[in-house]
Amino acid sequence: MRRLSAGVTWLTNGRLLTPRGVVRGSVGFRAGFLVAVGRHRSAPGTQINVRGHYIAPGFVDLHVWGDPQRVATEEIKGGTTGFLTTIGPEPPEMLVNRLTQLEALQQPTHGARCLGVHLEGPFLNPLRAGALASRWLRPPTSRELRQLMRQANGRWKLVTVAPEIPRGLEAIRWCARRGILVSVGHTDADAQIAQQAIAAGARAVTHIFNGMRSLHHRDPGLLGEALTDPRLTAMVILDGIHVDPLAFQLLWRCKGTAGVVLVTDSIRHQGSKARAFGGAFYLPAKRRAERAGTKRGILAGSRLTMIRAVRNAVVFGKLPVSDAIQMASFNPARLIGQAHQLGSLVPGKLADLVVFDQQFRVSMTVVGGEVVYQRRR
Repeated sequence: MRRLSAGVTWLTNGRLLTPRGVVRGSVGFRAGFLVAVGRHRSAPGTQINVRGHYIAPGFVDLHVWGDPQRVATEEIKGGTTGFLTTIGPEPPEMLVNRLTQLEALQQPTHGARCLGVHLEGPFLNPLRAGALASRWLRPPTSRELRQLMRQANGRWKLVTVAPEIPRGLEAIRWCARRGILVSVGHTDADAQIAQQAIAAGARAVTHIFNGMRSLHHRDPGLLGEALTDPRLTAMVILDGIHVDPLAFQLLWRCKGTAGVVLVTDSIRHQGSKARAFGGAFYLPAKRRAERAGTKRGILAGSRLTMIRAVRNAVVFGKLPVSDAIQMASFNPARLIGQAHQLGSLVPGKLADLVVFDQQFRVSMTVVGGEVVYQRRR
């Protein structure tokens, strides 16, 4: 082992979830970065014995609602160390103001990193609005796109677009050329339009199975394309309500571990008129039938945490823990171009870590080398 100077903090006696599989050993970090990962013996510095718990890269949630500062301080309890704050459809001037306000809300906190913004709207199909405010959905214009880009000041990382709406494909091309990840969602697109969206630069699907046509053997739609085209990564809300466990098994067998990203779509930290039932939130059903509706109303969001999503991936899909971790850490980091510093236990990357036991209970969360959460025994 190479000699490491004092000042290194060690998490020892752990089960490390590394790109090479599960390894018994320790993780060392200093000045906010990982410096050692593997079968290291005792070395100078602070040592924390994790008593055989898993040590994994911190989770990156690309779809969570609420004030970023509140999300940052609350979601660390579920192992989230980085997230995109989701903004839904609003009037043009309000949407621009919201992006402007985010600069102040993204100041460093004692919690998870706000990595940027996910615009889930306004460029969506009203037929598939679900619980989103359909009155603010609209086709994109070059003027609004430029204004959003200018006000976001580099914080706009992900946008959900329905490609079939007027100028939808043009918006996908515009965003993709500027490094914004485009995800297809809240859409009534058929397979042909989905193929055009992929050709235009779309690389993900927002909450797959939800907000789109169901799979039909004569009309596979976006879902059929998502399951079979390796260029699309599927974001999935794995709470057991938005997606049945059997549907998740189908998704994983079609896409493989590398093609799936776990998200929460949690609205736990957002003031909402939605009512909670079990693990999800519902809006009261409207007078006329809604395609996105259920017997309890319109499915509006989840109460999911990332550690629960990881646990569900293992239980529902019978996945190895390392595969579930990849879906919650490396895959989302890769999608938004952050895999060089987030998402895996590799020396040189940021020391964003989560420690949890075999019952998937988070015992510690580390962000930038700082212990920001520790469960009381």
